[in-house]
Amino acid sequence: MISATFCAAIALGLPFVGASIVRKDASAWTLQGCFTDSSTSRTLAGASFASANMTVESCTSFCDAGGFSLAGVEFGSECFCDHALQSPGTLTSANNCNKACGGASTEFCGAGNFIDVYWNGTPPPTILLKVGTWTYSGCFSDSVSTRQLPNRQTISGGVTVESCTSACKASGSAIAGLEFGQECWCGSGPLTSSLSNDNNCATACVANTTEFCGGASRLQVYQDLTAQVCLSSTLTTGFNLNAIPVTPPNAPAIPLHVHIIQTVPLVSWSVLTALSDTLFTSTLLNNGGLLPMSTSQPQFRTASLTTKPGDSPIFVTTQFPPTAVGPYCAMANPLVPNGPQVLGLNGRNDLWALCTNISTSNPSNRIDAVYSPGAGNPHYNVSSCQSVLLEIVNL
Repeated sequence: MISATFCAAIALGLPFVGASIVRKDASAWTLQGCFTDSSTSRTLAGASFASANMTVESCTSFCDAGGFSLAGVEFGSECFCDHALQSPGTLTSANNCNKACGGASTEFCGAGNFIDVYWNGTPPPTILLKVGTWTYSGCFSDSVSTRQLPNRQTISGGVTVESCTSACKASGSAIAGLEFGQECWCGSGPLTSSLSNDNNCATACVANTTEFCGGASRLQVYQDLTAQVCLSSTLTTGFNLNAIPVTPPNAPAIPLHVHIIQTVPLVSWSVLTALSDTLFTSTLLNNGGLLPMSTSQPQFRTASLTTKPGDSPIFVTTQFPPTAVGPYCAMANPLVPNGPQVLGLNGRNDLWALCTNISTSNPSNRIDAVYSPGAGNPHYNVSSCQSVLLEIVNL
């Protein structure tokens, strides 16, 4: 990020000129000082080039042509550009930038691991704190192997804070994250990584360089305060599920169980249903996956598989159960403030329904839980479905 002294200079409309660096003024570009740099974490991380004939003027011209507001010369022959200073680059003594430019012996061009930074007067990008119903929540660590938000959005016209939050809202997500200047990720949380300093989310949006869009392995996160938000993806104590009809008010709860519908050697397939004579009753929530088990035969455990809109949650029991698939989570109860939490799926708790199964004769008229029921399903008529919340009942 830009130093406090640099920001003060912008506010006063004055250039922040470092110690006596020998140079020629390069058009509107003025020296901001000598900063630390390294090959593994660049202080200016945008475009770059190297030339044995490097000058301050050739570097600022290159960065200006690329639309950048900061230019930096280093080691006599290297040029770097960006829209903002990147962490952990810090202002240091001008004496450290003591190497002559390869193309102009009267000018200094940084040194090894030190970079002379010039600015053209364009205000640096900012982190937008609020966009519509979305509020900035912080800069979080992220990685390719452990994504904090599971769903990447492809956005026509490019990624900005506005376009990313809009795309996430359209997908039904409560959390939006921007990364590396051009990536948009959506989900409903909760985030499990550590909160990072805002300085680490200092990569300008490629599609709008007046805004920041996260950083390398750093997610700039926004939360829709009007949306449903996951409170937890893990509940370590066992619970049961009750279906609570949305209407009429105060309708009796309907206990749910996991019912085996098909068994082949060493494998059983199950669905979530209101049928009472079932094997799997107690459930755990483990990193977004449901793990039901039998209270009478605890050696048996089943695991959730992916659930699609319009289908019942499906489970599989094997001799060695697979890792459960999410994304289930616990959410606040919209009917009873501070009441028992309810089960969410894909960040929604209001799409559950109980539907009469018309495709089975044994047992007759089995009532199954369905996520986001729709017309044309061979297992139920959508007109028979009753909207419910799935209440988490602690044991």
